[in-house]
Amino acid sequence: MVIKELIVHLIEKQADTRFSNLSLSHEPVSTSSAASSATSSATLERFLDELNKIYNSRATKVFGSFTEQETAGAQETAGAQKTAGAIDTGTESDEEKSMKIILEAYLEQQGSFVDYSHQAMNILKHYIEQAGKATGGYVIFAHYTLFGSDFMLIAMLNNVSGIAVDDKLEINNIDYLDISKLHLAARIDLTQWQEDKASKRYISMVRTKESHKLSEYFRQFIGSDETSDSKKETSELFTAIGQFCENKFDKDEEKSEFKQKASDYCLDQAEKGQNVNLNDFSNYVAEGAVEDFMKYVNSEQFALNTEVSPNKSVIRRFNKITGRNAQISITINEEALGDSVIYDADKETLTLTDLPAALKAQLLER
Repeated sequence: MVIKELIVHLIEKQADTRFSNLSLSHEPVSTSSAASSATSSATLERFLDELNKIYNSRATKVFGSFTEQETAGAQETAGAQKTAGAIDTGTESDEEKSMKIILEAYLEQQGSFVDYSHQAMNILKHYIEQAGKATGGYVIFAHYTLFGSDFMLIAMLNNVSGIAVDDKLEINNIDYLDISKLHLAARIDLTQWQEDKASKRYISMVRTKESHKLSEYFRQFIGSDETSDSKKETSELFTAIGQFCENKFDKDEEKSEFKQKASDYCLDQAEKGQNVNLNDFSNYVAEGAVEDFMKYVNSEQFALNTEVSPNKSVIRRFNKITGRNAQISITINEEALGDSVIYDADKETLTLTDLPAALKAQLLER
């Protein structure tokens, strides 16, 4: 990872109030390890690396692209404010702009990274003041390069209190950014946006249970539509894989091997925070049946996107057989059937061998 620019701002707002307050940094966080008073390069890289890992680990993300409708909406709101009595200076205020406009200007070197982030914070202020329950937080803007692509990560975090032991072995209270509670964040693939004009999924946003109801103002701030859902499209991909295996292979071993290879590939991409390109995926997994597989997933029945954002929770359930009643809960890897797990359909019995050591130890204690 190469960090190009990083800056932190603060927006404060009480729930169920209309007004917010901005505290803006006027210089990026230093990435120079030679600066003794500033954050060291190693610390900054570790922070952003951890933030990326948490972002990638979020199971559910939505994908989209910049939409002009958000800009129009902001202009209408601003126009209404002017009609209500605000002075029209003849220049476009920050809240009348959109993330797309100011990001383009920054990338075209029409303004500094600090200018871009200040304009973005004013847009955020405009939208957060319309969200009654929103409370704000620290907003991180990070422009960096990873795996050969440029990204802009925008994340909102809050401070939490903790206890630490200092160099004098004394216990002190400290405040730190709670990265684990990443509920509002968006990542823009700048390279894909600039190089693939037809792309409709270069913006990703995390969607958690906690942020689902509160995130609409954040989506409006980013100015993104929602064209796909990682959970839904991963389910569609693995439904297609399962049906392809049933139609293509006669032997259970072949089906299991294909499914396992598909799961491993998608999980690896998910860990990296990268999409699954169906062409690359089929070349790796299908090997001699690439054309057959691509025809299958591109059929009207599935019509998958050329790129799918892998959802880890869906992938991990794919090769598992589960069931429960009031007394028993069982989860079995499909590949274990016929080996360490034998099912007798006539007797309706399940025979298990090669039991886990921990399970055997618990049974012996009974």
